[in-house]
Amino acid sequence: MINKNIPFKIGHVLIQVAHLETAIRQYRQMGFQVVPGGLPGKTHNALIYLKNGAFLELFCTNHGRFVNALLEFMVKMIGLSDGSYSSRLGLYLPRQEGLRDYALDSVPLTRYQENIEKILANGLNISKSHPKSRVEHHGIRLKWTLCWPESTSLPFLMSEYQPPVKIEEQDISHANGALGIHEIQLATIRWEQTYRDYSLLLGMEPPIICGQTGRSCLFPIQGASIHLIEKQKDDIERIVLSCDRQSEKAGTYASVPSFISLNY
Repeated sequence: MINKNIPFKIGHVLIQVAHLETAIRQYRQMGFQVVPGGLPGKTHNALIYLKNGAFLELFCTNHGRFVNALLEFMVKMIGLSDGSYSSRLGLYLPRQEGLRDYALDSVPLTRYQENIEKILANGLNISKSHPKSRVEHHGIRLKWTLCWPESTSLPFLMSEYQPPVKIEEQDISHANGALGIHEIQLATIRWEQTYRDYSLLLGMEPPIICGQTGRSCLFPIQGASIHLIEKQKDDIERIVLSCDRQSEKAGTYASVPSFISLNY
């Protein structure tokens, strides 16, 4: 391994929902402040900004049987020329609600390209950078680039937004006290391969704990940990959010989904 301790932090986690407006209402009942991802009537996502700079993205790709079938066909066609892109897009096709993907941001964000070069030098294949854009809820067009490893067990990598996203204080103030992402828990059935890939991605080889049900380890990154757990599946199992203790008994809110834990 040539490059060690490549600096990253969790940028955002994508949560698939069946109906966006219903999910926005439900997450607000859980005590989250939810911001539309785009202009009214034109958005397919909503955002939960956190004080530590990360955010949760609620997204919906369920547009009815015909459109869903068309989306699936398009993803298959993309796979004829770009298998890794098709596999990544396949994560977002309509299915049951839950955690689908997550992004790592470079620290600082301006080191995006430098970090990619370090990962490539470590021997992990990364796609070329793809330019993206969207119009946020203030009407400002944001631009960024992203890339991804071949394995969908690994996160994709994000550049900085241009211009920087404007986030109001009220957007990061959550009644349930949520402050940031403390840990993301990942299940893998391919322990050796996934551990190796994460080691090359992050430039570290943390100690492995051998338990009765399998192996596990913690990859420490800025402000959080990636908890890799050996299981009979490949999945993002849970995110743990750090919360303000004073908010624990400040009100009664709806229960969060089983894939979210609030750590007071």
